[in-house]
Amino acid sequence: MGLFSLVLTVVGIVGMIVHYALSNMTAVVVSGILTTVAFIAAYILGTMEMKRQKKGNGIETDMFNPALLAHGMSGTLFIVGGIICVLANIL
Repeated sequence: MGLFSLVLTVVGIVGMIVHYALSNMTAVVVSGILTTVAFIAAYILGTMEMKRQKKGNGIETDMFNPALLAHGMSGTLFIVGGIICVLANIL
């Protein structure tokens, strides 16, 4: 589940880049929705995986943990993307 969360985060990053590169309004709305869904799903799956790890041996921080990475990246990029979206529509 952690690796799937990381894949969804990468899909969201690619979707965000495509979203800001498009000029057709329909494509912008569709790519924005898909990007948002990918980031939220990655955040939720990363959280679920970290809760599962916490019940076991604890959250692994001394080695590569895709759930932890995806959870942090998707949450941060969702907030930053939202701020950029608001600014782009205001200015």
